[in-house]
Amino acid sequence: MEQVRVILAAHGEAESTGFVENFRISRHTLGHAAEVMPLPAPLRLAIGTFAGLRKRLRGGPGSPHNENTRRQAAALERALPQDEDHRYRVESAFASAPPYLDEAVELPENVDRQVVVTMIPTDSRLSCGLICRSLKAAPDSLCKRSTVIARLWQDPELVEIHCAHVAEHFPDTDPESAGCLVLVLHGTIVTDKHGGEPAFHTGATEKAVYGEALRTALLAMPNRRWQRVEIAYLNHGVGGRWSSPTLPELLDRLASEGVRSVTAYAAEHLVDGGETGQLPDVLRASAIPETRCLPCLNTRASFIDYLAKRVRATATARRTERCCDPCPLRGCPAAD
Repeated sequence: MEQVRVILAAHGEAESTGFVENFRISRHTLGHAAEVMPLPAPLRLAIGTFAGLRKRLRGGPGSPHNENTRRQAAALERALPQDEDHRYRVESAFASAPPYLDEAVELPENVDRQVVVTMIPTDSRLSCGLICRSLKAAPDSLCKRSTVIARLWQDPELVEIHCAHVAEHFPDTDPESAGCLVLVLHGTIVTDKHGGEPAFHTGATEKAVYGEALRTALLAMPNRRWQRVEIAYLNHGVGGRWSSPTLPELLDRLASEGVRSVTAYAAEHLVDGGETGQLPDVLRASAIPETRCLPCLNTRASFIDYLAKRVRATATARRTERCCDPCPLRGCPAAD
């Protein structure tokens, strides 16, 4: 029987509002970004310190992101069959929080193969690229026995799951309110600080394809309760010019057009966390009279079954084709 280890690789957020934890999360996140864009150490220190102090002074609960990812891992393990050929163990790991992804990819002695699933659906150097970076830095034997599941941004089945999820949770609204569904994506750098093309895989193309596929499918749904679908971005604004429009910019435009009802769906966040938790405040600060947020997929049964199917199909494969293009792991030799 082959022992298969599955890792859900997520970003990772602080689970408390403590200064030290939030500072460490910011330090790791900015450290990854500094590998591909100019972020001097003093600037990273200032941003991390400010982020830690802001969370500490704000008080309240920490982010549910990590716990939601652990719940996804537990649900996925229950959904994977333990048959005579394979036994699966599912864990979570994070790029910026413990257990750290770059350490977690090391294979325990009793594991034959591992499958690493990116929990950021749009591929880039700072999403699935962090998985590749960790595996390429590991011994060849680890790379041979590891497979990455990515390229979710181009999968029609995931689009269908999103559409069913939105239809189930979308509120009943007044047909006269000109309601709008806003798909919220995580922004990325479009041009560097000099106005040139960024020197790394930003994922901008993947985000555009992913967002437009969702938008088109949602507008094509029969009996839909939304009149229009727009796309907006959550940006960090360092290192260059980021995706547009931002969510506040879009809300201002919609208000000027007379839109009275907006429902936001963080379609690129597969679990609720700190960023999705802040969306209601952003919406309430706008001039839109009626605003709501939909939950992320989290442990939705159809989504967990989707992940289970991908893992089962990949567990015995020599090399997955569901990877970003170009993928650094394509050059890694397959296991014998």
